[in-house]
Amino acid sequence: MQRFSIKAVARRAARALPRAPVRFVESELTRIARRSAFAIPPTHFIVDPRPRPLDEHWPEPPAVEKSGASGQNIYETGARPPRFDVELLAALNEEYRHRPIVPAPPSYEPKSLAEAARQRLKTAHQTIDLSGKRVLEIGCGNGYEVWYTAHALGSEASGVDVVERHPWSALRGERVQLVCADLASERPFPDQSFDRIISFVVWEHIAHPYAVLEAAFRLLKPGGLAYIRANLHRGPLASHLYRDLFFPWPHLLFSDEVIEEYFVQQGRPPQRPAWVNQLSWSDYECALRRIGFRTRMLKFDVRPIDEELYRRFEDKLGRFPRWDLERDFFTVVLERV
Repeated sequence: MQRFSIKAVARRAARALPRAPVRFVESELTRIARRSAFAIPPTHFIVDPRPRPLDEHWPEPPAVEKSGASGQNIYETGARPPRFDVELLAALNEEYRHRPIVPAPPSYEPKSLAEAARQRLKTAHQTIDLSGKRVLEIGCGNGYEVWYTAHALGSEASGVDVVERHPWSALRGERVQLVCADLASERPFPDQSFDRIISFVVWEHIAHPYAVLEAAFRLLKPGGLAYIRANLHRGPLASHLYRDLFFPWPHLLFSDEVIEEYFVQQGRPPQRPAWVNQLSWSDYECALRRIGFRTRMLKFDVRPIDEELYRRFEDKLGRFPRWDLERDFFTVVLERV
């Protein structure tokens, strides 16, 4: 791949944008190039040696009677495709009732939630060291992780969420700041304010995930680290309905309306899959490179594909890469360089 020096690119950009000062263009390109592993590809490509010139007189193809007529189709088996309706959903759920994809879902009891918060924070701390730092949690929820970060790790801790929670008033303090704001459109903190950023299973629910990734980069100090764990849309559990729907990928197989109608027919309040942005890891990876993050660690929670279910509904599930269908969560450590 052809590579260009930063100054050469700046000069080209300055010629293309005569009103933009060269220093400004060069500084912006320097900022991007030094923080990413991207090489800038050319806009045209021809192999060397060049292809031979084509003859102007092309041969005539054989004559055919019915151009475009269909012949054998290897995907047509004669069987009628399934209707992904409430009846099929109910039948699948009964089939999986005694072998649910999550046999023991986590509890919503306060003690269990507090313990889960401590475990998440402990794992993040053992990875990126949160003690004595300025720490921001993006998507802080009730704020317990922020409170623990301040009181157990001796850090100056802040949390931000788009919804203000009732516990915030009790948890706020000298070293605990909790802010209701949307980082995609607001700037509640000065740039380069934090040594560390943490986020636990929140990024999948962010309406503008790319903009918030850019905000996270902006808020980190140079050399700062971000620890992000998030659910992936194509994973088996992304519907967040595994307490009630026991088979994998209900959100990929059935529409929101069908799932909602199923709950209504069960005599329960209408319920849809949790809103999850539809990013794959490849989408995240491209955005992180473009923004300028360096990836220091990456791992996935992988769940083996239910092959029998996959074969039955391959017409729908086969539209997605198999590696995406088995990835439930990713955990990544990012560095602002």
